[in-house]
Amino acid sequence: MQNYCIFIEVSMIISFSVQNFRSIREKITLDFRATSDKHQQEYFVVDIPKPKMRILKMAMIYGANASGKTSILLALDFFRKMVLEPLQDKNAALGIPAFARENDKVSSFELSFWQKDIVYDYQISILQNAILSEELFYYPKGKRAEVFIRKLVPNKGYEYHWNDKLFKKSTKDVLELTIQNQTILAKIASIEDSSPLQDAHNWFRFKLQPILLPNMSLLRYTNELLINQNTNQKAIKSFILAILNKADFWIKDINIEEQVMDIEDASPQIRDSIYRNAIPGKVPVLVRYDFGFVHELKDENFLLDMEEESMGTQRFYGLGAILLSLIHGGVCMPIDEIESSLHNDLLFHFIAMFLRNSKQGQLIFTSHNTALLNEKEIIRRDCVWITDRKADGSTELTSVSDYPVRKEHAIDSLFKKGLLGGKPNLGSIEL
Repeated sequence: MQNYCIFIEVSMIISFSVQNFRSIREKITLDFRATSDKHQQEYFVVDIPKPKMRILKMAMIYGANASGKTSILLALDFFRKMVLEPLQDKNAALGIPAFARENDKVSSFELSFWQKDIVYDYQISILQNAILSEELFYYPKGKRAEVFIRKLVPNKGYEYHWNDKLFKKSTKDVLELTIQNQTILAKIASIEDSSPLQDAHNWFRFKLQPILLPNMSLLRYTNELLINQNTNQKAIKSFILAILNKADFWIKDINIEEQVMDIEDASPQIRDSIYRNAIPGKVPVLVRYDFGFVHELKDENFLLDMEEESMGTQRFYGLGAILLSLIHGGVCMPIDEIESSLHNDLLFHFIAMFLRNSKQGQLIFTSHNTALLNEKEIIRRDCVWITDRKADGSTELTSVSDYPVRKEHAIDSLFKKGLLGGKPNLGSIEL
C-alpha cells in the first residue's frame, strides 16, 4: 500500500467490466455512475466536469456464497497485476482462471477511470498465452481521443495505431517491442515518458490498491506508516489514536519499541537482503519494532502487546491505515468481506467516517452483513449490488437501483425475503 500523508488529486473508478474470469462467464459491469437520487449526495457523490458525470465513492456487493462476489474484486486485482507485475518470459502463460476451464475462450477487462481531471478508457482482451487486443482512450477537454490501439492479427503479428501527437518515434519503436503476454501499460514503466499513457500507468500504480482478503492481517499497513521516516509520524499516530478512541477501545497510546538485532541471527533470506541493499561504506543494521497499546482504565494504565489484543482490535487498528489512505490518498480500495472480526457498530463507524471525511477515494467491498442495508446514513440504492448464480453456475450482477425500490423501502428486509436475489436456496434442515 502506498504511504499517503498529504492531499493529492482526485482519482476514481467510473466503471469496471469483466468477462470469462472465475465464476464470471458473460460480461458483467460494476458501474459507479450515480443515479439522479439526491439522498446523501453531499457525502457519496463526486462531480466530474468533463465529460459531465456523477461518481459514487462506494460500492457494496452482496450475494450468496459462491455467487461471484469475490470474483469481481479478484478480477480487478488480476487486471492491476497485468499492469504492475508483468511477465518477463514471452513463453509464460498469463494464468487466467477462466470460467469452468474455458481456457480457449477470450477473457476481457474494461476499466473507465478518472485521473488528473481526465477520464480514461482502458481495455484488454486475452487468451492464456497472449494479449489479443489492448486499447487506451482519454478525454482531454471532455472529448474522446485515441492514445493507442494494439491488435494481434493472425499470421501477421501486432498492428499498432498511435496518437502521433503524444509519442516520439523512438518511444513508439520501443513500445512495439512489447512481448505478447505483456501490456503496453506495463511496458511504459521502463521508458522516460510524460504522456497520458504514463498517467494511466500511474493510476494503477498509485491509486488502485491490491485486494484485502478476510484472512489477511492488516497490522503491517498501520505499523509501517508509524515507523516510515518519509511520513509525518506524529500526525499519523494522532490520526490512528483518534479513530481508536472513537471506537471505544480505551487505548491511550501506541507504544513502539525499537531493538537493534544481530544480523547474523536473522534468517538467511533477510540477511542476504540486508547485505545486498546495504549502502557502501555504512555498516548495515537490523532493527526490530515491537508494537503495543497502552490501555487507560479508571485506576491504572497497562501495556498490552499487539499480538495479545483481540482480533477485532487488531483489525480496526489495521483499518486505520486504510482509512488514512482513502481520505488523504484518494486510493481505490477493494476489500473482501469487510466485516471480518468487526462488530456491526464498528463496521458502520468505519464506513461512516470514510463517507463523512473524504473528498476523494473509493471503497469497494463485499459483505454478508445485511444490517448495513438498513443504515440509511451510509446507503444509497445505486451503491448496493447483488450477485446471483445463473442456471449454468455463472455470476449475474445487478444494482438495487434497477429494482423498483423506493426510498421508504427497507433494503435489508427486501434482501432477506429474497426479493432482490442474492439469497442461497437452502434445503430442509432434516438430515
